[in-house]
This record gives sequence, structure tokens and C-alpha cells, in this order.
Amino acid sequence: MQITTDNRPWNALEQIGFRFLFTFLFLNIALSTFLPFIGSLWGDYHYYPAFVVQNYLLDLHETPRWKHSLTGSGDSLDDWTLQLAYLGIALMVTLIWTLVDRKRKNYTFLSFWTKIGVRYYLAYVMFVYGILKMFVLQMPYPSLTQFYTPLGDFTPMRFTWMYIGYSEPYQFLSGFLEALGGLLILFRRTLLVGLILLLGVLGNVVLLNFLYGVPVKLFSATLWLMCIYLLAEYIPKLINFFLLNKQETIERFEFNLTTPWKKYGRLFLKYGFMAYAIFTLVRDDLKYSQRRQTLVPFELEGAFDVYSFKTNGIDNKLAVDTTRWNQIVINNSRNGTSGFGHVLLGTSIREGAIFKLDSLNNLSITPRGDRLTAFEGTHVKAGDGFTWEGLMGKDSVQLMLRRNEKEFTLDTREFMWIMEQKDF
Repeated sequence: MQITTDNRPWNALEQIGFRFLFTFLFLNIALSTFLPFIGSLWGDYHYYPAFVVQNYLLDLHETPRWKHSLTGSGDSLDDWTLQLAYLGIALMVTLIWTLVDRKRKNYTFLSFWTKIGVRYYLAYVMFVYGILKMFVLQMPYPSLTQFYTPLGDFTPMRFTWMYIGYSEPYQFLSGFLEALGGLLILFRRTLLVGLILLLGVLGNVVLLNFLYGVPVKLFSATLWLMCIYLLAEYIPKLINFFLLNKQETIERFEFNLTTPWKKYGRLFLKYGFMAYAIFTLVRDDLKYSQRRQTLVPFELEGAFDVYSFKTNGIDNKLAVDTTRWNQIVINNSRNGTSGFGHVLLGTSIREGAIFKLDSLNNLSITPRGDRLTAFEGTHVKAGDGFTWEGLMGKDSVQLMLRRNEKEFTLDTREFMWIMEQKDF
């Protein structure tokens, strides 16, 4: 097989730059992405470079730490120091590589396959996030508990998730552009168009993550840098065409495959990858979407005001007392026997909770992230509300709830083409 590309000698700066980028991209793609998927046998080993930096270079811990804590954040201390370790490793590898490979004229062949690997990796990630958004699954529509939570109590990330999730067409379109960009960069004829599209799409994602505190800053920035890496060779010609009004021609690299089995084998691998990635992602997201649309009704779903709260027979009518539950908001779950939501303690403290109801109407309420049950007792329907009787710790309690039917403008306002007044 021959590859038709620019085979000119590279200068020293180009060679050193490629060695560094090749090593850094390899570490991010192979070690940070693929190897952790091996399973529990791999464990936290891919974080060991970060632990070396923390324990021995920055001296951040009195006792050496070798365990990564799952926080749901991609911007934890471990993640930042892992990238710092990767930069250090890439610099050392570049130095050694430069010393032992001084006679090399260029890295055309290795650069060619590196860019293909980065393209397919970037395309797959764009398929993952793009298809997820097209099914409107990444950012869900604001839940009932979120409607009953004051705006100022949200974190910047949750606020961002809510305003994107509020508009299904916007989320679908953003996902479509991500998936379309991923598809375009898999073909030589549309590679440049796909890279320009992804440069804007990923640039917007990076800005959202950094400026709204979304904890995927490192990963999104790495994807954006991969896009720039693939686009770099075209930048001079793009400047000439768009800014200097000069005519330019974009050359495509060509595969000169002389035997049929190589030609058809390449097409089989290419389209097999596309079919497998798109089919499996669509199948899984479709199943998840169907499960969300067929939720079993949960009797406790809704918002309720607690108009009577008795502890050991004494009715606590002091609304500001933080031991009193004043309002309870519960969302549905997928099994019809439980839900999640929050309890308003006093007038300002909202505590997340999980609500479980068995076939005998026995109710248990557990604070989210806690193993101790806050309430355990019986649940009885009473008119437009409920009566709960049971125990909170050692205290006997009775709660009488009335459904809160408040309507929210954000939830009821329909889209309008013509607006006669300002929308305050």
C-alpha cells in the first residue's frame, strides 16, 4: 500500500512538535479512554501517573495516596494532575526520541496514521454525545423538584443543564451538528468541512464547560485541541481564502491500493466501524428513551404542602423551625415504587431524599447520599392529600399533606412567533 502525501523533509521544529503531540495524544486516547474500559482488572492504574505527581512532586498528601475517588467530575484533582503528568511524560519521551532519532527526515507515514486514529476517535465521541442529545437524553427537561427550587439555589452546571434541557429542539440540533461533524470527518472529501463545523461546535461546548463550571473541562478541551490538530495543516490556506481573498486548492491524501482485498478490506473496516458505532448507540439510546417514556406512575409524585406536622402528639406550627417539614416535592422513578425529590426544612433548607413505597403502603424516606432512614411509617390517602404516620428516629410523627397545584410560567408558556410585549 502506498499513501500519496507530502513527503518533503521536515524541519527540526516540525519533528519535535510531532513527537510531543503524538505522545500526548496517545496517552490521552489509549491510557485515559480505552484501557479503563478493560474493567475492574485495570482499576485505578491509569491514574498512577497523577498519584506520582501528587505524592512525590507536589507533596500534596501526608500519606501517599493511590486510590481514585469516584466523584462524577472529570475535573478532579486526579484528572488535572494526570494531565500534568501526561505533559511531563510527553516532554521526556520527546527528548529521548529526539536524541535517538536524529537522522529522520520526516514522520509522514506515522503522522498519516496518527491523524486517522484521532479522526476516528473524535468521530466516535461525537457520535456518543450527538446521538444522546438527538434523543434528548443528556440534558433532561427540568424536573418538578427543580421547578420548586429557587433559581439562586442551583449550581452553575445544574442551571446550564436546565436551560439546555428546557428546549428539546435546541438540544436535538446541537446533537445533530455534533453527530454530523463526526460523520463528515470520516470521509476525505468532507474532512475539512467537518473539522470547521466541529471547531465551532466543540468551541461552544468548551466555553460552556469553562464559563459555567461544568466538570468536563479537561475532556472537552482535549477534544477541541484534537480538532485543531487535524485542522492545522489547512490553516494557512484557509487564511488565504477567507481573509486574503486568494484562490487556494485543498489536496486530499490518497490511498493507492493495488490489490482488491486491500481496497475492499479498507471499505469494510471503515463502513463496519460507522455501522457498528451508529447502530449500537442508536439502539441503546432508543431503549433508554423508551424506558423513560413508559414510566410506571408513582402515587406520591407531586408537590405537597405539610399543613400539619405533629411530633409526639404536639403540632409544630412554627414554619421557620428547621425540624419541621413544610413542603415535600417528589419526582417519578422508573419502577413505580420509588421516587426522588426534596424536603423543605423550615423555610430555606432543601434536603434531597429518596422515597420508597411498598405494596402495603409502608413508606420510607432516606436522605440522598445517606444510609439512615429519616422517616419510616404508613402512607394513607386522604382527600386531595396524604397522611403519613411513623417514626423519625425515636420520635412519633404525623404529617398531613395537601397537594400543591402551583403552575409555573416556565412550564406552561408556549412558543410564540409573534410577541406584542416584552417577556419579563
